[in-house]
Amino acid sequence: MSRKLSVVHNTTLGYLGQAYTLLIGILIMPFYLGHLGAEVYGLIGFYTVMQSWLQLLDVGLSASLVRQIAHHQSQAEAGQRSGGWLMRSFEIIFLPLTLLTLLAVYLGSPWIAAHWLNAQALATSTLIDCIVLMGAMVGLRLYATLYKSGLQGLEMHAWLNLANIIIATLRYFGGLFLVAFISQDALVFFEFQLGVAIIETLIFATKAYARLPAPSLWSGFNMALVRPIIPFATSISLTSVLWIVLTQLDKMLLSEQLLLTEYGYFSLVALMTNGILMLINPLVQTLLPRMTVLKAEGREHDMLQLYLGASRFTCTFLFPLAAVMAVHSGDLLYAWSGDRAAANWGDPILFWYALGAAIMAVSAFQYHLQYAHGRIRLHVWYSLVSALITVPVMALAIRYHGALGAAVAWFGLRLVSFALWPQVVHRSLAPSIHRQWLGDILRISAMTVLGLAISQPLYHLIAGNNRFSIVLALGISGLLTLVLVVASYKPMATRLLLLVSKPSVGR
Repeated sequence: MSRKLSVVHNTTLGYLGQAYTLLIGILIMPFYLGHLGAEVYGLIGFYTVMQSWLQLLDVGLSASLVRQIAHHQSQAEAGQRSGGWLMRSFEIIFLPLTLLTLLAVYLGSPWIAAHWLNAQALATSTLIDCIVLMGAMVGLRLYATLYKSGLQGLEMHAWLNLANIIIATLRYFGGLFLVAFISQDALVFFEFQLGVAIIETLIFATKAYARLPAPSLWSGFNMALVRPIIPFATSISLTSVLWIVLTQLDKMLLSEQLLLTEYGYFSLVALMTNGILMLINPLVQTLLPRMTVLKAEGREHDMLQLYLGASRFTCTFLFPLAAVMAVHSGDLLYAWSGDRAAANWGDPILFWYALGAAIMAVSAFQYHLQYAHGRIRLHVWYSLVSALITVPVMALAIRYHGALGAAVAWFGLRLVSFALWPQVVHRSLAPSIHRQWLGDILRISAMTVLGLAISQPLYHLIAGNNRFSIVLALGISGLLTLVLVVASYKPMATRLLLLVSKPSVGR
């Protein structure tokens, strides 16, 4: 058996791929706003929310496939065959769900266009056609996620990231070429994105079939393989529903309340916030199967050390990033988009969302610990109680205070949850690590605040009225804060110092 890539290697590859995808998205999205207008950009934001809600049709099967294949990696060909048959069974389950989704979106598109979205410039017929295309893309994404999950369980992170880079290049650069030189029509843009979704699904399906073949071409549904997964998949499905409520309810409610132009501005804020959350995806894709394998091998101590190290690493980079984004939110939005109206509108909103996103990203690690143990009952109860609190609080905040009320409420709910919940999870599954984990959180938070205070005079000295000077000031402020945070943890600072001071081979 070939040697598995290390967690560090896999995570590094993941971050390179994720960094590329995030970077071109951040660079190109403002051009979409400029070429397509705020209303069409708001429609793109609505598609993102719609995609998140309809991904609930996955019912926890993709996440279960990752875990099941990771468990059976040691069984060589037999394990791959069972994994391939399991994937085939899930494909069969997804077929009626996908068809029902397409039908529901098709029938509901006139009502959504006329009564939900508050468009002023776009014709209702154009909105209807775009919404139908969105439904088709969601159905394709359902299958693409399934195939990705099978490959993720095999820890094929290098190939996955290369494929994601290719698809992201086609999606973003192809879309930019389309709107810049061919057509600014919203319908043409979504037709192009549907074509990219078809290509994406075919690429991942081809690779998944090659590595996880079913026993035969005509292998059907295998209840014997599916039945043991049902309890875990059901728990995952319930928590997915609740997770969507926690993270997407505000965006769905605001899509009905705001003008589509304002929702386009809000989509810029949401993209920034989502960027913070996406930064942990490569680590999670590597971490979940590795923690599961370590637990299955009885290496509890190694698993907990991996958990602590991953949490510390994430906080070290995300806390300074989110803090700089929050404190300089208006300047950041202007430097990025070049749109003063969007920057002024989103300034107070991004402040709260950026801080809340960092807290949410770190909070996800408590779920990873439960996932590795195969005991997510605590997470189910946590998600249920959180949703019961979030729904009325968010609805009232949006009704009376709009987007700013949503931002403040979202941050407040995340902060209270983070102050209480990790201790409960650690006490149940790993009581010995909570003090060390809490010490890391407090140290990194304190150093982040100190770094911002120290860099603030320098920021104001550098930042001017032009976008380049603002970007330069943001970069220096963030770098100084990050250096201070890293320096506060001796093992990490020592490793970086050795790396920097190591003489080159040519000397």
